[in-house]
Amino acid sequence: MSAIPHAVLSEHFQERMKGRRLRSAVFLTYQFEPAFFEQEILPVFVDIPLSHAVPIRLVQLEDALHALPGEVAVYYDANGLVAGDAGSAKLDVRRIPVQHRIGIFHPKNVFLLVETDESNNEGYRAQTLIVASLSANLTRTGWWENVEVCHVEKIAEGDKSLLKSQLVPFLRGLRRKTAAVDEHRAISDILGFLGEVTPRVHRSSSGQIHTHFYTGTESIPDFLEEAAGDDLRGKYLEIISPYFDDATSCKPLLNLIERFEPKEVRVLLPRSGSDEGLCRRELYEAVRALPNVRWGYLPKDFVRLGRSEEAGERSVHAKVYRFFTQNPKREIYFIGSANLTSAAHQSSGNVETGFLVDWPPAARPDFWLIPDDRRPKEFHRRKEDEASAASGGTQLNVRYHWDRSVAEAFWDAPGESPTLRLEARGIEVGTIPPLSPRTWTELPADITARIAELLAETSMFLVHGEAPAPGLLLIQEEGMSHKPSLLLQLSAADILRYWSLLTPEQRTAFLEARAPEIALTGQGADLVIRSKIALEQDTLFDRFAGFFHAFGCLERAVRSALDTHNEKQVDYRLFGKKYDSLGHLLDRVAAETDKGDDVDRYVIVLCARQLCQEIAKQYPEYWSRHAADVKGLGQRFEDLAEIRQRLIERNTERFEAFLEWFERWFLRRAEPVLEA
Repeated sequence: MSAIPHAVLSEHFQERMKGRRLRSAVFLTYQFEPAFFEQEILPVFVDIPLSHAVPIRLVQLEDALHALPGEVAVYYDANGLVAGDAGSAKLDVRRIPVQHRIGIFHPKNVFLLVETDESNNEGYRAQTLIVASLSANLTRTGWWENVEVCHVEKIAEGDKSLLKSQLVPFLRGLRRKTAAVDEHRAISDILGFLGEVTPRVHRSSSGQIHTHFYTGTESIPDFLEEAAGDDLRGKYLEIISPYFDDATSCKPLLNLIERFEPKEVRVLLPRSGSDEGLCRRELYEAVRALPNVRWGYLPKDFVRLGRSEEAGERSVHAKVYRFFTQNPKREIYFIGSANLTSAAHQSSGNVETGFLVDWPPAARPDFWLIPDDRRPKEFHRRKEDEASAASGGTQLNVRYHWDRSVAEAFWDAPGESPTLRLEARGIEVGTIPPLSPRTWTELPADITARIAELLAETSMFLVHGEAPAPGLLLIQEEGMSHKPSLLLQLSAADILRYWSLLTPEQRTAFLEARAPEIALTGQGADLVIRSKIALEQDTLFDRFAGFFHAFGCLERAVRSALDTHNEKQVDYRLFGKKYDSLGHLLDRVAAETDKGDDVDRYVIVLCARQLCQEIAKQYPEYWSRHAADVKGLGQRFEDLAEIRQRLIERNTERFEAFLEWFERWFLRRAEPVLEA
């Protein structure tokens, strides 16, 4: 028996991303547990120090996401939502349901567009596309509990790649499958990178097959034939798949045997914890009767949950088709999402993906599976779409625009929708009258207001009226820069100090020290050490130098983001409603009449006006594109004019003239003087 390669999935990805940072990411999954994805999977790809306390960690991830040049998007089967017990989705992640009419949307892929941590002498960061095909869903069981499989490929700038000709049409087709979504920023970023990659023409070189990506446009046997052909014929074949057809024979297995004539075949027999065979009895017997075919099981040490003999076993969810020879030594794998079912193997069934990989073995290969000749006493057939039946999905899409306070509904099916009723956390949201097919319709103001209120607690809603059981709906959120902060209401002084902090470690310590008690309860809270931040000497110079330094840090960050075309980060920093945004700072200045004095508040407002004036002058196109947000800031400045008026009333009659002189010179940015 050959040693089975294995690794921790998160560590496997972190190793591939070493020395690189994320720009955009696309995740494909059948089952999707949104809160677990945000709290436990997403941090794998965002390399920053994170607090153990979940609320603080979410705030840090929120910051990291709005600093990305691109976006993170998850495409999931609309019937594959998993509520889980980790809460609800909260972060700026595009959550895009896919309605697949025939079969299920079953791929499990990760597409990461990354760039080097360090730039070259010209300030350029080289980009790489990391593509993974795996069997794990974006769920707790997929990433933490099951036995899964994953293969990762990297395409660097300047590479020649056969994968380009396969990935590009697949990603374009994915965009077309989601009629309810107008913009696919992350996919566009990845397609833009692939557009510069040189396609490789030949399927192999030096006797080794180049890695192929299966897109589902042809049956799996046809794909394997075209990609590898004679290289697969007459080999040993090993198949690991947890699901089979509800049939008396295994047609996909028979097709593979007929096409590639393997010497010997072993097929994993999945068993339940009570030792049931997880397939139909007739199918088990039919496979057992095939010549040179045996059922098998993975070594107990490989699937055991712990070291003790009494420890239970992990569920095997991997999907592997392994062709190998011993002389010469060779292994060719087909790895991905496809079970040994007809819906997975035919082109008109599920949406499936996978990699065909010609992997040179280090040692003489042998079967991983141990022959399993022990006939189960009982059988119970599992369906590969059982999660769909359990979740009770919906053809309704609802999105809420935080920047416009508008909610819209989209009926993703032909024909008019029935009358639908929304509910969340046991609270009635409202009734939606029949909707025209595949058209976004604005919802009434009362329903919109309830959706906005409930989104502070949950993004999971129930839809009644579509089917006998309620359907689970994940609200899509747009304009996330304007969503109120997840956690903190920092004071004006805290916001300025936070802007001044230079490292992620400093910002983590600051957030933990300033977090309200409620933020340090729940998971991970007992691992956080509460400490007070020592106050610096409070002199006039210290205060005003601190103001100027904080605004200088903010302006440098804004300019850097605009210069690198990361407008999303600027939206958050200037116009958003997050705890450290400029708009929130001005709100706190207006509200904190019992803290500090009007001189401090007056100077802070002047600094904010100067910053806006400079950004408007240097980046007029960006400023004009955000006319509504600019108008909102202008209104804040008008409201804060009362601070100036109070200063005038408390001083001599000539003080107003002094302020006019002071403001004229303060708002005018000094020009550097060059020596002759």
